[in-house]
Amino acid sequence: MDKQKLKIALVAQEYPPETARGGIGSQTFSKAHGLADFGHKVFVISRSTNQQRHEVSIGNITVIRIPGMENDIPDMTEIVQWITHSVVVAKEIDSLHAREGLDIVDFPEWSAEGYTFLLNRTAWNTIPTVIQLHGSLVMFSHVMNWPEIDSEFYKVGTHMEAICTTLADAIYSSSNCSAEWVKKYYGAEQKDIPVIHLGIDLQLFKPQAVVKNNYPTIVFIGKIVPNKGIEELTDAGIALYKEFPGIRLRIIGNGDEKYIASLKAKSIDGGAANLLDFAGYIQKEQLPIELARSHVFAMPSYYEGGPGFVFLEAMGCGLPVIGCSGSGVEEIITDQVNGIMVPPKDAAALEEALKKILQDRSFANSLGSAARKFVEADAGHADQKPVN
Repeated sequence: MDKQKLKIALVAQEYPPETARGGIGSQTFSKAHGLADFGHKVFVISRSTNQQRHEVSIGNITVIRIPGMENDIPDMTEIVQWITHSVVVAKEIDSLHAREGLDIVDFPEWSAEGYTFLLNRTAWNTIPTVIQLHGSLVMFSHVMNWPEIDSEFYKVGTHMEAICTTLADAIYSSSNCSAEWVKKYYGAEQKDIPVIHLGIDLQLFKPQAVVKNNYPTIVFIGKIVPNKGIEELTDAGIALYKEFPGIRLRIIGNGDEKYIASLKAKSIDGGAANLLDFAGYIQKEQLPIELARSHVFAMPSYYEGGPGFVFLEAMGCGLPVIGCSGSGVEEIITDQVNGIMVPPKDAAALEEALKKILQDRSFANSLGSAARKFVEADAGHADQKPVN
């Protein structure tokens, strides 16, 4: 094995642009490009959007998009999607390994994509395998009551994730928070789980020489789903609409059309018809300009395994940020120092935090400056001590 130039498979259903939905996709993208920049040959195994297999290579990165088994098992449940997708992933890895001779495979724990592959490993057929923790099913169930603990989805899904974390050769986590859930509920108490606050591209995500919008702009970047706090953010924006003429909530990301329509209806009913600006998916290279033109970044997720990749990107651009207390985001945001923390599901507290930043430019600038200094010093550095 050439230690200088490895052949690495990164497995993640989320991978931009086709299946860009959240942090797993963003982090996998950054890992792929970072490893490729070091000369490694990277294969990304992601999800196809049209039931066809696609393979495209650009430089040292080959993106392979594989279909699931939806045509074979119509109307499958979500947990059956987990099981069957892990089967097609195992098949693709086997084929790729026979063709390329893989040196390592990297999976997220979420959705247990490595389940079949790891169960099928033998002493004579083993590729070193690592798991990155982003936020487990057991975490979501306990903090958000989804899925319900007595559901079959919970029972089978947590079993699958536990098997993956048990059989993997190594585990690493993007936060202490995510690591603690796995250690407590998946029997990983004896495993060393190094915590790496994954770095960002500080040459891309940096303060930009652009003029800010001439209207107050709150920017949100992420999956447009209820648990990201988008409804509370909309409520806070409605409350501030008269006080800050022209205020906009710039929402970057994808979501269900019906849910987006309900948010638009909420703003209209609240007398803030022009508040919401849905931008859809925007390429990563364009995000620094979006952030620079805005006045504050807010993603009041109910709970984040953390630390929150998009927070680090906004902080890198010198933008004041607002997140919610009680989860992994607290590992990077110090309240009133490099951002503001508010309780989850608290639109009133969110409104006050936004108002403070929008009214006091000196305070906002101090938060943004401290945020930039934090990512310069911390983002991308590993916590050398395993989680206790």
